[in-house]
Amino acid sequence: MKKSFRGLQKYRIRLKIFILFLIFVVIPYIVLIFATYKVFQDYAGDNFGSSMQETMISVSNQVSSSLKTYEDSTMSLYHNGSIDQLESGNADRDFIEHSLAACCYSYSGIKAAYLSSGDEIYFSGTKVYKNLTDIMKKYSRDISEGGGKYMWFTSNELYGKASTRQYILARSLNGKEEKNIGILYYIISDQMIRRAFDRLQMEDNTKYMLDADGTVLYSSDKSAVNQIMQTEILDSKNKNGYQITDDGSGKNVEAYSRMEKTGWVFMGSASMASMMRSMQPLKQVVVVISIVYCLFLILVFYTFQRYFLKPISELKYAMDQFAKGNREVQMGEISSGELKSLSGHFNSMTKRINELILNNEKEVNEKNNFKMQALVAQLQPHFLYNALNTIKWMAVINKQENIRNLTEALIYILMNAAKSDKENYTLKEEIELIKRYAVIQKARFMNFEMDFNIEEQALSCRIFRFLIQPVVENAIIHGFKRGMTRGGKISVCAWVEGEILKIRVSDNGCGFDMTEWKNRGAVRENHTNIGLTNIEQIISLEYGGEYGMEITSEPERGTVVEYRLPAKGEESK
Repeated sequence: MKKSFRGLQKYRIRLKIFILFLIFVVIPYIVLIFATYKVFQDYAGDNFGSSMQETMISVSNQVSSSLKTYEDSTMSLYHNGSIDQLESGNADRDFIEHSLAACCYSYSGIKAAYLSSGDEIYFSGTKVYKNLTDIMKKYSRDISEGGGKYMWFTSNELYGKASTRQYILARSLNGKEEKNIGILYYIISDQMIRRAFDRLQMEDNTKYMLDADGTVLYSSDKSAVNQIMQTEILDSKNKNGYQITDDGSGKNVEAYSRMEKTGWVFMGSASMASMMRSMQPLKQVVVVISIVYCLFLILVFYTFQRYFLKPISELKYAMDQFAKGNREVQMGEISSGELKSLSGHFNSMTKRINELILNNEKEVNEKNNFKMQALVAQLQPHFLYNALNTIKWMAVINKQENIRNLTEALIYILMNAAKSDKENYTLKEEIELIKRYAVIQKARFMNFEMDFNIEEQALSCRIFRFLIQPVVENAIIHGFKRGMTRGGKISVCAWVEGEILKIRVSDNGCGFDMTEWKNRGAVRENHTNIGLTNIEQIISLEYGGEYGMEITSEPERGTVVEYRLPAKGEESK
């Protein structure tokens, strides 16, 4: 799987370019097509809605004209004296009913005419609608108080054809003294509505006429008649308009025109899907053009990636592998194209760089070995001289039994110094070395104590030999003035932070002026802190410039030395 992943890395740049190609070329084109189609669809919907609105206005005007004709016909009862007869109380039934019949015959669509005056009912035609006055009784007061105002009603309760909706024109008849002497009713068929809609060519849409409550009075869809329609159009305050709605199954265009006199709403509804079917040829042309365009883009991308992306991708992969340390990587030969010479130049360059790196590493290792040997040679003889000198004085002056302990400590130190395996030397061993060294120094300078606070994880970290001991030695010899300072204490702490091993060695000795110490150079009389400079160089050579040690000291305030080293365990390579 790892090998397969490495193989995929060769195609990373080509994959990225392909993704960018999709994001910035193909996808924008597809989005543009859909956006254009959406804008065109909205534009077509607006145009269709506006056109259907004009159609509904035309229907409304035609119906309104028909209503005006029926309303004007009621004036014939004033002209032929029928109203005067009713007002005088000497009404001739035959004359009045003949007048009503004349109105019915003169105007098509009037199916019957009734005149209610007092207790008398005059009518034309048969008594098939004899329940009219009973149905209209609840409106009679409003009609009478209307002062001759024309009022329109609809009802499907009249006798006659079952479930047939009838349109009723009602108005009060006033005499010369402007008193109500009766109410005239015309029963009118729905042919005025049907004719108005049928005169207009509106394909793929449904026509409706609603009352103010949303009841369907007329519809080209017979099943919708007498149903209650829920539409926002009824809540609109506009006389005319259109809207595009979405009922969940698709978008619809609804246009309307409202008759203020009757409250009727003429509405046309058509689905956007049926409207867009007429654009099917255009959609097919767009699809064909899109397919050809995409094929052309694929051809362009294939040519581009073969002659440019593939060589660059292989070059990048080879350079990445070389940068990661794979010095044997070679770039495959490019068969054709402007970048054919890339592989030869890269392979020659990596071969030459590899040779230079090997030569440089060899030289650096030789130089570091010489420096390390010189630095360690400075530390160990100096340390052994002090240790042996202490034992000599103990043997000569004190003649005590603890010389055995001192000797054992010295043996451990000498054996540790003689070890050649510096790679697996740990902090634990260095701490043990310091403890043995302290045994020797306490025999000579008894006025100091040592405190160790070492984190368990830190003990197994590998460090360079004799990296901490010289600092402890400086504290004893210089910080405590060779035992002249009482109450001396040296603390050694070590812990791990992430991948960093931190070590702090602090003492409460006399301290020193840091500026003066740096300016005086490395060599001075009666010194052992020559080891500090050497330790800094060892850390730099062994671990690199990002690691090191920091020394903080002030006169009479003690000294603190902090190490910053890599936290590498015994198993680390």
